[in-house]
Amino acid sequence: MGNLGGGEVLVILLLGLLVLGPSKLPEVTRQVGRALREVRRATRGFQEELRAAVEDPAAEMEARARGDALTRPTDDEPTEQA
Repeated sequence: MGNLGGGEVLVILLLGLLVLGPSKLPEVTRQVGRALREVRRATRGFQEELRAAVEDPAAEMEARARGDALTRPTDDEPTEQA
């Protein structure tokens, strides 16, 4: 959660209790926890994909070939003449 200390978390919970009330606070905290879990799962997946792409030279070569194929002119496109 970053650099939040115990006192800061306590202040946030007290403000939540005052704003939301005792009946809605547990429900809202569960929803926030689920959302944070999903965000962490998505970022972990993205990091794993990025790490695999960086560490795998075959994937890099394949990506370069795809990029080159996209930048090459096709038969349908006129080539530039100077």
